[in-house]
Amino acid sequence: MPLFDAYIFVDWSARNFSHPLLETENAVWVGKLIPGDNLQEENYHRTRFDGFANITSCLLDQVKKRRRILVGFDFPYGYPTGFASALDLQTGTESWRSVWAKLTEKVVDSNNNQNNRFVAAGELNTILGNGNPGPFWGHPVGYNINNLQATSPGFPFNARGNVQLKRLRIVESRLTRNGIQETWQLFGRGSVGSQALVGIPYVYKLLRHVGLDTISRVWPFETQFTTTPSCNRGPFILHAEIWPGLVNQRTQELTANGWIRDRAQVRIMCQWAAECDNEGTLGQFFERPNGLDQQQVQSCIEEEGWILGASE
Repeated sequence: MPLFDAYIFVDWSARNFSHPLLETENAVWVGKLIPGDNLQEENYHRTRFDGFANITSCLLDQVKKRRRILVGFDFPYGYPTGFASALDLQTGTESWRSVWAKLTEKVVDSNNNQNNRFVAAGELNTILGNGNPGPFWGHPVGYNINNLQATSPGFPFNARGNVQLKRLRIVESRLTRNGIQETWQLFGRGSVGSQALVGIPYVYKLLRHVGLDTISRVWPFETQFTTTPSCNRGPFILHAEIWPGLVNQRTQELTANGWIRDRAQVRIMCQWAAECDNEGTLGQFFERPNGLDQQQVQSCIEEEGWILGASE
């Protein structure tokens, strides 16, 4: 029996302006594969606000049909161990949630994509950095943001409370050969830090949305590592961080035929998850990754998180 009845994967964007009417790359793309509705589609959105509305509407519809839905966004859901402590937030099993709440408090994003992510990063750096700019870094030329510099401060970063913040999470250190980037970098080619800053608050809103809150869980923070992260029957929603680079070869086959890369990525991610689920192999990607000691496992399930598909 499959773990899920529907698959929704999102290619996010942190752009500070609305995207054009004509479909383009580096925008918000929502991929859906729902066998019960005979549906596979990709929706282009000019703003994060519109993308969020589309995702919320789809989730509410699937919940009414009592289905189990796997939802994933392509940005980090956590930061290297010690981030919550250095921010003087709640630690332990609530580290990730306290960070999500803090980012939701700091980051302001309007319905036309105007956001304050660089200012918010500077404010977080003020708390974290003991008077030194960092650990967040990167901004466009001409920006002058307090406590946010254009170049990396160097890692490990000496943060408040004698916390040493690493450049990469445990999962990212395993994927460096695939070009994965650090969560601290906010600007420049391949940077995902800005996507996480503006994206995590949206996932947090989905998690707390009336009608979705009591049936939603985040892997591995709330489920821990397990081969059976969903319920036997719905409604149920599981949130899991994704990284489309893991299905890059199949994505390239579509882009070679003229597909916009972002659209191709969410389509292939949906197909990959559904195929694995039908074969009974999807559960293995939710279980404890090979080679982690118990301390590393605790770091992942309390604060850092993990990327679906990076279990090897």
